[in-house]
Amino acid sequence: MEPVLPTTPSLRVDRINLYQGNRQQHSPFSRGKVLQGTITGKTDNQFVLDVEGQQWIADSKAPLQVGQRLNLQVTGTQPRVTLRILTDPLTGKIGKSLHLLTNEARLLPETSSLARQLGEENLSPTSRDTLNFYTNTAASLAPASSQLKTAGNQLAELLSTIFTSESKISDQENATALSSFLDTLSQTLPGQDLDQFQLQSTLEQLRSLAQKGSLKETLVEADNPAANKQFQLLLQTITDQGTDTGSRLTQALLGFFPENSATSPGSLLLDLLSLTAHLLKGGNQAGPEHANDRDLKQFITRLGTNLESLLAAGKKEEAAKTLKSTLLEISHNLADNKPLQQQADQLTSTLELFQLLQIRLAAESALVLPLPLPFLNQGFLLVEPDHHQSGQEPQGDENEKKYSLHLQLEGLGNLRIELRQHKAGLQIRFFSQDSKRTKFLADHRQELGHWLTAAPLASVQFLTGAEEPVKELLTHMADETTQMVDTSA
Repeated sequence: MEPVLPTTPSLRVDRINLYQGNRQQHSPFSRGKVLQGTITGKTDNQFVLDVEGQQWIADSKAPLQVGQRLNLQVTGTQPRVTLRILTDPLTGKIGKSLHLLTNEARLLPETSSLARQLGEENLSPTSRDTLNFYTNTAASLAPASSQLKTAGNQLAELLSTIFTSESKISDQENATALSSFLDTLSQTLPGQDLDQFQLQSTLEQLRSLAQKGSLKETLVEADNPAANKQFQLLLQTITDQGTDTGSRLTQALLGFFPENSATSPGSLLLDLLSLTAHLLKGGNQAGPEHANDRDLKQFITRLGTNLESLLAAGKKEEAAKTLKSTLLEISHNLADNKPLQQQADQLTSTLELFQLLQIRLAAESALVLPLPLPFLNQGFLLVEPDHHQSGQEPQGDENEKKYSLHLQLEGLGNLRIELRQHKAGLQIRFFSQDSKRTKFLADHRQELGHWLTAAPLASVQFLTGAEEPVKELLTHMADETTQMVDTSA
């Protein structure tokens, strides 16, 4: 069945007195004409519409807001002027591709996979160099840690023992062993903030709940469909690592929580499983010691979101070094290999979505840059004019920019980092998704001075309120009239 599309929102403008300001005004409306208007006032379903300096009273059922600018087309002039609100076709096209944002984290793994499957004869030397660059950079940003994988297997073994019915180890012994293991592990990861947060949060829960009953009882709660869904996803992630201990843990838990069970995994058990999966994958070891600024700059600029502009400027060699150019070459050369061609086309579509986002936000003097880094689930950098909050005095040039990092990381979850450069130095605001994570970041404030080298730190705040990066983008992509994004395929 075809989706039912909403009718196009419109405004009906009464013919009002054309004498405004003691002088006669000519009506700007003629059938078919396209013009711009601004909503300057509102009362129920009536709005004050400013068109070419003239004020008009308009009726509309659309959820318009004061200050909103509209593109309008005159569709009728008798007996009342009717204006159709024109929606942005680019926003509609973006809406149909928004699902690709969830593939951002797979851009590098899929690129590395392509590099392994292609023969030397399938690519030009320039494209082969580009694939090698992204494969090597990805490896340097996120090297696998055998130490963490070993720890993940040990944690999986401890949890298996707790939920294995024939185990002869007492509940108290299991609790002591688990607490001791996590405490020791936290001491061996002094610099890994993401792993440390998960460890400290889990230890805090474990010690708190241990006072209320047996260990097994603290890991179980009443039937909870949401918890069951997360539980299945975590078990699948653990199973995908292909370890014997992970398989044993999965079997033990499925035996303890059979289908249609009256109980579900509690929040502490879900945290322990999340930590287990995270460690089995090698954790997050990225840091400045693994990649320098030049590598990171190349990593972003060579993605190819500016491919067409490079070609238009005659910079063919520079354009050929981009990842998008390489993916297009792969798709063209491997027309007979449908799986690889489709893989290349999917990655190209993800890059093209960010190009559409850049075009869309350029109208707002903003820029979005994708951050498909291996230690991020989602991430982008948004650069936009620094509109100071109401009541605050501007602290510098009116053309100053605000830089916002919108990230989703293992352990720390959603994170928004706002940076402003002023004469006194750099102002930073960290927004976490909850108060627990905010406190964790605040406890590491002293480390900021070590990592900041380009400017002195003038002030730093730690707040809550970070949303999922995709949701943040949706607020920028939403149609001004309906406050929705058309995602129909």
